[in-house]
Amino acid sequence: MSFHLLTKLSRDLMQLFDTSAFYDVIIRVGQGDNLKEFPAHSLILRARSSWFQNQLSSKTVKASYDKIILSNSNISPPIFEIILKYIYSGKVDLLNCSGIECFDLLFAAEELKLVELLEHIQENLIHRQTEWMDRNFITYHEKIYNHESLQKLQIHYTSKIAYNPLSIFESPTSFSPNILTSLDYCEYIKLNESLWGFIVNWARFQIPKLGNQVSGWNKKDWNEFKYTLSQCIPWNSIMSMNWNEFHDLLIPCEPFLPADKFDVALRHQLKNACGSSTVITSPISTQFNNTILNICHATLLTSWIDRKDDIMYRPAEIPYEFRLVLRGQRDGFSPDLFHQRCGNIQKTVVVFKINNSTAIYGGYNPLDWKFDRATNDSFIFEFDNGKADFVRLGRFAIHKKSGYGPCFGDDDLLAFPNGKRSIYWKSANSSNLVFQVVDYEVYQIVDKLRKSNFTSTTHVYSHKKR
Repeated sequence: MSFHLLTKLSRDLMQLFDTSAFYDVIIRVGQGDNLKEFPAHSLILRARSSWFQNQLSSKTVKASYDKIILSNSNISPPIFEIILKYIYSGKVDLLNCSGIECFDLLFAAEELKLVELLEHIQENLIHRQTEWMDRNFITYHEKIYNHESLQKLQIHYTSKIAYNPLSIFESPTSFSPNILTSLDYCEYIKLNESLWGFIVNWARFQIPKLGNQVSGWNKKDWNEFKYTLSQCIPWNSIMSMNWNEFHDLLIPCEPFLPADKFDVALRHQLKNACGSSTVITSPISTQFNNTILNICHATLLTSWIDRKDDIMYRPAEIPYEFRLVLRGQRDGFSPDLFHQRCGNIQKTVVVFKINNSTAIYGGYNPLDWKFDRATNDSFIFEFDNGKADFVRLGRFAIHKKSGYGPCFGDDDLLAFPNGKRSIYWKSANSSNLVFQVVDYEVYQIVDKLRKSNFTSTTHVYSHKKR
């Protein structure tokens, strides 16, 4: 029964629209020769559209005799007539609208803040105007992604581009890097293997002389390919990847990526993977299975140890082996046990996992632990999600304190005071913070065997050549 009542209400309001009885608003739509006036009723407009509510409430609204005058030059008269009929009746027939009419209706509804109609038109464009939208996406993509209210279309095409780019671009020859740059700037690109392969192939097709066998390319060919590819690399999407995606997809391609931008992306990715909750699945990280440290921590630590602040090590190039000497949950947290096991060992990294936190604290000692030590090569560090900070120590680098475990700096990091399972950490404002320790590990940093170094170097060289 309620359905029939609403139908009659819709029919009666449409009769009011058709007859223009008692109208008090004139809406001038379009411009020039395409200008048309529509009579309307302010109460209905206010109730149905927040845009009209604002316009009619404005102190600058114009009046002519007893009529309120509104103007909108952005919407064409035919499209506005459809919109106005929807405002009165709550009905719109999209089945008989072409793709371009639906698209114009979309932005008219967006401007007039007709939320329900906006959702309905997006659904229609996605499911009933698919062919037209895919064919014209390149033309209209900026308009789609520049409006926050069009999230359904944005999500639909972001997913479509990521997993089936050919459905949008038809072939690499119809692709333009400007489109990708535009989408990436709006952060609506999700880079995966399918899309990355499409981009790489596009760059190759722009240089007809390059054959399919890259082994036949010379240095000039590689440089030309590298330059072409650099025009359409979605760096924002790369920054939003997790470490596993970045390692598997981008690190193998480093030889033909811009060195400066890749280094920025690498540092960003390493930092983002520094929280204790990060799960690394890359095969290269097998040494760090079920340990506090992961391959990203090790890459940063070895770069800091060798003072490679400008050009960091890559995970495959780490020249050291991290040998686990002591583990708290396995061996115990006694200060005496630490000095017994580690006192005579040089080049050690100590890391502490903190209770109810993803933060990791620690330090590096290039010397042994038998006495107080002064060295400029020691440092303390703090890791967390998106954080990788370290501070080099100097005169007060290493301390051997009675009743304590490993101690760094001028009381910058003190472990296990009087046998307690905690650490003292001196913060940036010099206040001492106390953290409860869940687990801790001590690693000896050992140079890899010459054979391992040779193997690693050969792998990297052959990969770059490939």
